[in-house]
Amino acid sequence: MDVGHPSTATGIEVRVPGTVVVGLGGIGSAAAYHLAARGATVLGLDPRLPGHRDGSSHGRSRLVRQAYAEGPEYVALTTAAWRLWHELEQASGTRLLTESGVLAVAPIGGALVADTLAAARAHGLPVEHLTATAIRDRFPAFRVADGWEGVLEREAGFVDPEATVRTHHRLAQEHGAEFRAERVVDIAFGAHPLVRTDVAAYRADRVVVAAGPWAPELLAATGLRIVARRKVVAHFAPTDPRGLGADAMPGFSIQHDGHLYYGFPDHDGQGVKIGRHDGGEDTTPDTIDRAVRPDEVAELRGVLERFLPGAAGAGLDAYSCMYTMSSDEDFILGALPGAPACFVATGCSGHAFKFVPVLGEVLADLALGVRPRYDIGFLSPDRAASRARAAIDR
Repeated sequence: MDVGHPSTATGIEVRVPGTVVVGLGGIGSAAAYHLAARGATVLGLDPRLPGHRDGSSHGRSRLVRQAYAEGPEYVALTTAAWRLWHELEQASGTRLLTESGVLAVAPIGGALVADTLAAARAHGLPVEHLTATAIRDRFPAFRVADGWEGVLEREAGFVDPEATVRTHHRLAQEHGAEFRAERVVDIAFGAHPLVRTDVAAYRADRVVVAAGPWAPELLAATGLRIVARRKVVAHFAPTDPRGLGADAMPGFSIQHDGHLYYGFPDHDGQGVKIGRHDGGEDTTPDTIDRAVRPDEVAELRGVLERFLPGAAGAGLDAYSCMYTMSSDEDFILGALPGAPACFVATGCSGHAFKFVPVLGEVLADLALGVRPRYDIGFLSPDRAASRARAAIDR
């Protein structure tokens, strides 16, 4: 596909008889691939190279789970995503998924374990409910006291986000998608949306907006309440590597002192990675503090010292990323209210990467007028816009 290169100064618009995808990170590149694989015309716009660290689709590893504590209504999507991760590996010939399993631990009665078990029971997913003694016996590197419990999901693990983005880029282009390194500055939503960039203007049949932390600015006129939030993760070299590799230890999540932490075994020389899911300050891609503060690293090291003491060695790396938060922390996925040719995947609130292949499939369905096979009504932009209006009315 070649749509030409007009200048915005001339006022000339280029007609795109297909879909413009705004943002080519995890979700946008997946949508471009699924659209192109079905023979659709796709123009993808993103000024940054795949795998960059400026947004939300980096960090070397992301947990993939099916028994979903965040809500049982997500489980149809998590199980579809698990299948699609394997299909993506087969289609690309690229290893993306490490099936290490995922272990969630919490004080007895904590929501993390209870909700994971409830989701597994409701959907017939195989998990193991573990006592503190069983956790210590199965995973000697893990230190949990009596009065704690866990749930182990074996059909789970983690994926490489940068490799995933690059893989979707490559496959999309092999199927005819065209990508351009242009910054989108404005979108006029309507029956035939107009996407303006720093070098061109494109009149499309449809537009998919998957712009991560850049979405709040691009979607400001729609009434959706979303905000970018700064997060920090860190990698530590094990002082005692026994039991900390992906062959011996699963990915993990820990409910501790009112906070939720997540992490990964030592894999490919990256050390043990840990981050905190909650908290963080509101920011924008232009104003985010990229420097990681000593107290932020100390907090993460302290969690490892408490639960995985052999992992709490020298710091190997620490960096920031951004969550794009919705008001209820559920995704915003679907057609914009009043703009049926405009589709969004935003407000993903830091828990969407495991869904990347199925979100790409759903966005392709929506853009092509195909009813998705999964129930996504609970993620509708209509519900998010209604809540925003209600908040304003109050």
